[in-house]
Amino acid sequence: MYIIAKNKDYYDGVVGSVGMDKTIVYERVLDEITENSKKPKEFQHKTFSWEEGNPFLNVVNMNIDHDKTDKYEDVDGFIVGFCGKMYIGYKLHYKELEWNEELQRKDEIRKTDIIYGLKEAVKYLKTDYWRGNFEDDLRYVGSYDPIQIFRDLKAPIFIYDSDTITTRGDYGSIKSHGVVLVNPNLKEYEFYKVVDAFTAFQELQMFISGVLGTGEKEIIEVADEHKISQHGFDKWSFRREPSKKR
Repeated sequence: MYIIAKNKDYYDGVVGSVGMDKTIVYERVLDEITENSKKPKEFQHKTFSWEEGNPFLNVVNMNIDHDKTDKYEDVDGFIVGFCGKMYIGYKLHYKELEWNEELQRKDEIRKTDIIYGLKEAVKYLKTDYWRGNFEDDLRYVGSYDPIQIFRDLKAPIFIYDSDTITTRGDYGSIKSHGVVLVNPNLKEYEFYKVVDAFTAFQELQMFISGVLGTGEKEIIEVADEHKISQHGFDKWSFRREPSKKR
């Protein structure tokens, strides 16, 4: 696979060990979709707060449970679309004191840990919210076939990131809305924690040549359905398993 891009991603170096097939081209040009009406419908926010919630936004717009952790202050969720599959991740933010050589003092620096999978996230996040039933939203997202998103974007990779845009909502309230990144840099989201470099390169090569179709505008339908539940999600991800009665 021949990759055309300004910036390097974590899987780019694999070409040195597997060789370059120039008949398969991935032109990795970043596009940021911020306008709500132009985003895939799965990631469009509602105009008013009392409208029905969006399950895709609900599962990423979570809050830190301060009864579970005193390290993290806030969280921003995101969804990675990669070669026909979707992965939910969370950016956990915290502050740490570091020595500033120039000013000869300690400064408070904002840092971030990135995690994937609800089994890990449940250690830090609240699982109850006013928007609806989290398990229902999770079940909906987990059973959703995302291939139409890839078809509409004409790209093998996208990310919905909830931490980017702030707008004024109904009655003057301030609301945050995410952005859809097309062909983003996965290294910045530490996606190597989920898919190693060699596998990522191979999957991209197969997806672009066999699904997107090199030089074609339309995407061929993927027969195999990929569920979020295959990547660490189960019915007990956000609730306790029943304890045995004494």
